[in-house]
Amino acid sequence: MNKENIILCFCKHPEPGVVKSRLAKDIGDEYAAEIYKLLLDETLKSISNLEAEVYLYCYPNVEHPILQQYKNKYGLTLKKQCDGNLGMKMFHAITNHLNGNSNVVLVGSDCLEINASYIQKAFESLNSGYEIVLGPAIDGGYALIGANNINVSIFQDIAWSTNEVLKQTEEKINGLNWKYSCLNKVRDLDTLGDFQYFSTHNDYQNFFKRLSSLMH
Repeated sequence: MNKENIILCFCKHPEPGVVKSRLAKDIGDEYAAEIYKLLLDETLKSISNLEAEVYLYCYPNVEHPILQQYKNKYGLTLKKQCDGNLGMKMFHAITNHLNGNSNVVLVGSDCLEINASYIQKAFESLNSGYEIVLGPAIDGGYALIGANNINVSIFQDIAWSTNEVLKQTEEKINGLNWKYSCLNKVRDLDTLGDFQYFSTHNDYQNFFKRLSSLMH
């Protein structure tokens, strides 16, 4: 019997000065916040194409009108992220939804390359004997983690926001003697270089057309 598929998407309030700080240094807080809103919308649109329960985990709370708008647009459930560092936030979110018959996939909200087929491959890995699946990012972190079993050690003593995150996470999983798989590497939209890369890539022209229309 197939397990229940659950998708968790992590996000922050899409406010200038709160999101995309590295990108904002080069293009300004307002523009960076508009990009973040659109990235979140694109992520949720991709997720909505899958047969899965979807939860949007929000920081610092679920009250923001844009998040309420996306809740109604995509029929998803809003949850507040717990306190603690990123590792503890992810651990508690995943633990909330693991019930012995579920596959849980957690994604961020700022990666254009994470689409429905990419997430579907994560679920396929979890149905193929792997306890954990990772979506590696080219910056040395990961943009997706999926699980049908979880252990807090996977999220402890990780140098978050560095290029060591993926390597350290793999070491933790290996220490548990668990099986894990890695999907293709993806690229977040975090910096001006990322912005320039995606803006010249044919696959993402619709995103930049939408962005252009929002800014005029």
